[in-house]
Amino acid sequence: MDSNALFSRVLLIEDDSSHALLVKRALKAFVSKVEHCTSMPDAIRVAAAFAPDLVISDLNLGSDVAVQHFAELQQATAQTPIIVLTASTSLTDAVEAMRKGARDFIVKNFDRDFAEILGFSLSRLAAALHLEGEQHRLQQQLQILQVAIENSADGLAVAESSGHISYHNSAFEKFIARSGGELSSVKHFIGKEVKDGEAAQRLLTEQFEALQVGGVFQTEISFIGEKDFGLDLSLLLVEDKAAEGLPSSKRFVFLARDITEQRKRQRFQREILSTTTHDLKGPLGAIMTSSELIPQFIADSHKVEQLALRVGSSARTALNLIDEFLSARRIQEGSFILHPKEADLALIIGEAVADFTNMALVRGIKLTFNPNQDICLGKVDTIGFSRVVSNLISNAIKFTPKGGAITVSLIKDAATMSLRIQDTGSGMEPSEVKQLFGRFSRLERHQEIGGTGLGLFVVKAIVSAHGGTINVTSAVGKGTTFEITIPQEPPVNERGELFCLDFD
Repeated sequence: MDSNALFSRVLLIEDDSSHALLVKRALKAFVSKVEHCTSMPDAIRVAAAFAPDLVISDLNLGSDVAVQHFAELQQATAQTPIIVLTASTSLTDAVEAMRKGARDFIVKNFDRDFAEILGFSLSRLAAALHLEGEQHRLQQQLQILQVAIENSADGLAVAESSGHISYHNSAFEKFIARSGGELSSVKHFIGKEVKDGEAAQRLLTEQFEALQVGGVFQTEISFIGEKDFGLDLSLLLVEDKAAEGLPSSKRFVFLARDITEQRKRQRFQREILSTTTHDLKGPLGAIMTSSELIPQFIADSHKVEQLALRVGSSARTALNLIDEFLSARRIQEGSFILHPKEADLALIIGEAVADFTNMALVRGIKLTFNPNQDICLGKVDTIGFSRVVSNLISNAIKFTPKGGAITVSLIKDAATMSLRIQDTGSGMEPSEVKQLFGRFSRLERHQEIGGTGLGLFVVKAIVSAHGGTINVTSAVGKGTTFEITIPQEPPVNERGELFCLDFD
């Protein structure tokens, strides 16, 4: 298309060849290509292939009146705009054509001003079509925005200066219903289901009345049912109506967003940071003290050996704490991904047992591993499985007194693999077993024993991701047995991955 042309393809319907020649000559400055037909049936036939973006038609085509064929022409040209040409004596027909959908009419007066009049009509039509196109696009965008707002999980409402709500989406209506408030006015938003609801409503009303242009007020609302929402208020528009003798009109926007999960994550991060940093002080302090004492006992090989074992045990404890912290955080974020592959389970367990042998020795605990065969192949994420074994052994060592024993066993059959870790430690009540696998779960009577309360949470997430189960049997004063059962074929996705997820 010529960059200066107003229209690309014009279909001209004119049965008078001399008139058609004059019209085509006048169109040259405004149109890239003209297709000429002498009758309405020909025009309807040609229209589909030519695909015009403008039709110019004489009103009187032989014995036909073009207006009578407008419906067929519009259907054939997909509602392409039409300009009609009429003689000065046929203005009534021209008006009828406008009623039936023609965009303009031009009197066929072929003097020296005809080209200018035609150009003016085309320019006006092109501008109108462009404006209509922009309006249509804007309307589509507004419809998309309206659908997006209406389907949003975030509540949105618009309020007038009086506090009247002029618009709200369904999510905001649900927010108000949950709060026990009313949508009738900003002054009644906060209801009886909100903690300290009266104080929250007073603050919201005060901010609504005092907010200035460009101001934003943000607050948090907690529901009695353990739900947290962030509520934002902003001044959207101020209309100065002083010239009309009226006070200025303001429009406010409210945004209500469920921040329950965000607050959970924040609390989780605060708790885990506080717990882990506190528990790291113990083993790191022991490492520092032992390193300072080693030079004093350099001649006493037994003392040096004992201090070295203590250093190793404390370092292992510190590493376990850090590992629990990082693993729990990745589970919480949904980024803990496992990649199972065939591995020697007996070898993985044996290495974990060897890592904790010194720690058990320092504490006077007998740690043994009894595989039912030298090589035991299974499909697991090797790092994740090693973490499970290490966490359970570390846990058993913590709660087994001096002189006690920990036995690690591996049993494999055609469909499953079972890991059993049995200790002669303090044991638990049945009610205590139920709370073992939650985040930060620590039994009341074990508060003096170091730990994040995250180890078994991580263990459960890894085992569950493998499609496995955990059974716990325990008796106070007699000890505890953890039995992990994992299928030979974990439920991997199409990429061979497993996801550790926490839905609590």
